[in-house]
Amino acid sequence: MKLSLIQLPTSHLGSGEKVYPLGLSRLAGLIPDKYDVYSIDMNLSPDPWMALHKLIVDVKPDVTALSFRNIDPLAGHHVSYMSSLRTAALLVRKFLPNSVIMVGGPAFSLFPERFMKEVPEIDYGMKGEAEEVFASLLGNDIRPEKIPGLIWRKAGGIIMNPKGPGINLDNLPEINTRYFNPEDYIKGNAYVAAVGIEGKRGCDLKCSYCVYPSIGGCGMRLRDPKVIVDEMERLSCEYGVKLFHFTDPVVNRPVDHYEAVCREIIKRKLDSKWTGFFREDTFTDYNAGLAKDAGLAACYFSGDSLNSFGLKLLKKKLTPDIILGASKVTVKHDILTMCHFLLNLPFERKEHRAASRELLNRLLDIHSKAGNLGAVIFNTIRLYPDASITRTLLRNGLLSPETDLLYPVYYNPMATSYFQHELELACHSAGVFSRIERETREKSHENNCPGTP
Repeated sequence: MKLSLIQLPTSHLGSGEKVYPLGLSRLAGLIPDKYDVYSIDMNLSPDPWMALHKLIVDVKPDVTALSFRNIDPLAGHHVSYMSSLRTAALLVRKFLPNSVIMVGGPAFSLFPERFMKEVPEIDYGMKGEAEEVFASLLGNDIRPEKIPGLIWRKAGGIIMNPKGPGINLDNLPEINTRYFNPEDYIKGNAYVAAVGIEGKRGCDLKCSYCVYPSIGGCGMRLRDPKVIVDEMERLSCEYGVKLFHFTDPVVNRPVDHYEAVCREIIKRKLDSKWTGFFREDTFTDYNAGLAKDAGLAACYFSGDSLNSFGLKLLKKKLTPDIILGASKVTVKHDILTMCHFLLNLPFERKEHRAASRELLNRLLDIHSKAGNLGAVIFNTIRLYPDASITRTLLRNGLLSPETDLLYPVYYNPMATSYFQHELELACHSAGVFSRIERETREKSHENNCPGTP
């Protein structure tokens, strides 16, 4: 029996930034010995579709597993990756009419029934955590009605099984690097860490635009800090991975778990750096210093609004003062900082935009003096069916119920769409000068350190 593991294209406009296929590499460890396994990450190939075609016709896999990680690139890009899923399934079915095609991944989990309808070549879909069900689909006696979270076909219809309780994260399959070598991912990235590390899944926050709870669950399931650092240590020692990104919705919640991970990294004297998304209200002077000692390379904040009205609308449970306070902490500990905000929000008025300008100016002032500003990233809201902000727009007649949210739809009224460009203009020079300041300071430090090459 032959099985192929396919990571579908998830980059945009030829992006050179690569992301290690964490999900597929874990599933690889669950494959029974009776299978010969073949793999391809289409993001690594200069001609991905010809590479996939070659694998299909040369190997002729009995089972093809497609990983669909991103539905679109976000950042206001009106580009859908659904074409990647559909074309891959069509290719497999055309040349291998009897091959079993199964699909999983975060993007698939957002619209599972819709994808099954749009791509009839798919035999099985996995909503949620594929580690929970993957092995059951590779046995001799598949009983689809018994497999949690499975979407399958019966008598011309689509059956969606209820999801299971969720996997114990300490029992996650070990990353199988035989089929996806981390060394292929760590060489070329200029901006982001190529290799992800999972500290937790799920999120108990209820931000009005976010779909994390629908993908990973409404509660946080935590992974043992020792298990987390074991994985980091292995990848660092065996493959030279020196920069990781925590894939958690929020790294520093709950605080005790976050601090325990930092202490474990410090205890092991791990020679690696890491990044992640942080929550401002639990980012303190103490645990920021702890994280810096543990190798924190860059802090990503997602405050998501620059004014009090927007913070309430998005259900962030934050205030402008909390956002400013977190930035001051990063300055004290000289932590490179990226700030993400959503603009042109529903129901915002002129005074709210004025408040946003004021808060942005205060943030830029804080970071420019320290030279620790990596970037300020502005977007508008990508609307998803299950998000409460989408329901609010529908109730108020600001979104047509006929709008197809499978494809990228952003709330961005034309009359005030200039606002994003206006703020980006203010941030551009601040970011450039911050980088110059940082590099100047670092060179000065090197010149003043005896023995520095």
